[in-house]
Amino acid sequence: MLDLKGFSRVGIIGLIQRRVAAVAVPESDIVCGSVSNAPTGLRVKRRISHEAAMLGGGILILAGAFVYPYMEGIVDTIAPGCLFHRITGLPCLLCGMTRSLAATTHGQLGEAFRMHLLGPPFFIVVAVVSVGLAAEFMFSRRILPRPSERAWKSIGWWTLGVLAAAWVARLVFFGINV
Repeated sequence: MLDLKGFSRVGIIGLIQRRVAAVAVPESDIVCGSVSNAPTGLRVKRRISHEAAMLGGGILILAGAFVYPYMEGIVDTIAPGCLFHRITGLPCLLCGMTRSLAATTHGQLGEAFRMHLLGPPFFIVVAVVSVGLAAEFMFSRRILPRPSERAWKSIGWWTLGVLAAAWVARLVFFGINV
């Protein structure tokens, strides 16, 4: 029996496709919001997992930090720079982070801390999480803990607070133009 609840929103074809997909695809084939072995003829949206997105972002950050010194002139001509700095004359919370990550990548820790106080610790966190996620994908088991939604909110607020404190410390100890 076909349940026609919600017919006005998805139409009869959508209801039939949902019913066929529910019957044709066993529960074990649904992984991270995607269907791995969908029957032919069904349109299935594939979605990348949060872990894969974080791993990709970490790899991009680490690779960008390594390559940035070699492309700095090109980046400066293409990118407009920090809009907050242009308007206020003050560095923003993240001004210097790219240069700090690049200096950390190349072993210049003194320069990295001068550019942004949180650059080297951020680099270490990104590297550790990226290696952990890569190991999870290779060994197909969880290694890193997963924070709850409430914990993510706390992490976000703490991160913002630490960024603001580092920004004030940077203005006090190193001045405006770093």
